Amino acid sequence: MSARIPAGRPRGQILVIFAGGLVLLMGVGALVIDLGFAFMTRRMEQNIADPGAIAAARFIPAADQASMRKAACGIARQNGLFRSAADDTACIAANDPDGTTLDVHFPPSANAGNFAGRPGFVEVVISRRNGSVLARVMGLTEIRVTSSAVAAFNDGNSNSNSLIALDRGGCSTGNSSGKITGTGTRVTIQPAIDPSTGLPFVGGYVHVNSTCGNPVNINDACGSGSSEGGQSALTINSNGANLYAPGVFVSGTCSKTTNNDFTSPILDEGAVQIGDPLGDLPSPRLADQPAGRCSPTGPVLTPTGPNSTGCNFPGGITVLDPGVYYGGWTISNRSEVQLRPGIYYIAGGGISLSGTSGELDAVTGDPTVDARIMIFSTDNPASTCGSQNQAQAQGPLSFSANSTFRARALATGPYRGILLWQDGKGCRPDSPVTLGGNGNVLIAGTIYAPKATVEINGGATGSGVASVQVISNHWTMSGGATLTMPYDPRELYQFEQKGLVR
Repeated sequence: MSARIPAGRPRGQILVIFAGGLVLLMGVGALVIDLGFAFMTRRMEQNIADPGAIAAARFIPAADQASMRKAACGIARQNGLFRSAADDTACIAANDPDGTTLDVHFPPSANAGNFAGRPGFVEVVISRRNGSVLARVMGLTEIRVTSSAVAAFNDGNSNSNSLIALDRGGCSTGNSSGKITGTGTRVTIQPAIDPSTGLPFVGGYVHVNSTCGNPVNINDACGSGSSEGGQSALTINSNGANLYAPGVFVSGTCSKTTNNDFTSPILDEGAVQIGDPLGDLPSPRLADQPAGRCSPTGPVLTPTGPNSTGCNFPGGITVLDPGVYYGGWTISNRSEVQLRPGIYYIAGGGISLSGTSGELDAVTGDPTVDARIMIFSTDNPASTCGSQNQAQAQGPLSFSANSTFRARALATGPYRGILLWQDGKGCRPDSPVTLGGNGNVLIAGTIYAPKATVEINGGATGSGVASVQVISNHWTMSGGATLTMPYDPRELYQFEQKGLVR
């Protein structure tokens, strides 16, 4: 016969569990409350940073950084910060009971997204110590809250670089992001005269984002290749090569060979990396545009089928209208293609201008009216990424050999100032843009290829018409090219902005 032994009743376990849960709930509640206070602090800071940036932006045209800081400080003091400051020059942590700091960055810092490092913009940053009321339970004695704002005050001159290499990588990503190579390759960037002032425009800078180069050689001097360790973000090599620009800004280092020149008056190595000036610009929509024809009486091009393989111009003169051209263009010997004003969408295939005496010209029936165009290269919407169909995949833009390319960018509309655009969001965004051979390239406008290399080579010239600007992942000037780039913001993509932008 077995006897049951009653189990003992556990005592105190529920109390322990309850106590532990209570501590956890108190901790979570403390964080919620303190984060709420932090949110209120951030909102207060933002309400000061926004007008502070606008006030500071008034002094952008004069590049007066001292006045920018005073203006932002004045706004902060009017809103109760820096109570111990004697005047608008003393907005420092020691003059605020909460240790508030005020920083004014002109141009904006690396934390300003696509506005980082760009002239024409100013950034105001406010950071304040927010004391912890309850979160000390979790070991947090204070929460540092930071807010920032970016403002602009310009009339279209904020995109003031003539050559931009966007790649932010180092030496491991490959060759230099900016390269001038080939015997006699000379690049000269000279600001044009502003007719409203009689003075040169402010701009025409060169900016290379790559960090390639030995940090110990960051000394604002373009040293020899051997002294720079053989690798650099900006490289000038081959006999007689030269770079002249009003200012050169390199996040890594600059190097040149002993037989080359670097005559730019300003070199800033270790410069802040800048954002893509056009990174927020929406791409054109192919679906909104009519399909093109390879000749005035030819069939309408289509995304698929027999009329999707592009236009081949073997000779003679052909006049094209704006529209979507599926499969791209091939312009060969003794062919002249004339483009009426408007936007040309190259949906797959790219452009090949090659051979002898090939021409691609923007024209208009009225000689008193400029023929303004834009070429946008992307994928055929019927293709898929990885497709081996060259006519459907985004292709290179090649203007080479003994050919002529004459065109000016759009003067109106949301894309005014852009001449060539290699879509950075397509399946093959690294498809190169080449201007060269022994061709005659007379163009005006912005060449935008954010994921590709733009190369100007072989004696090509970009002078004689107006301003040229290159914004690309990498750029290379080679083969004895003589590139004269008068910086004239009226011919480029403009940022006519005033007030708060971020």
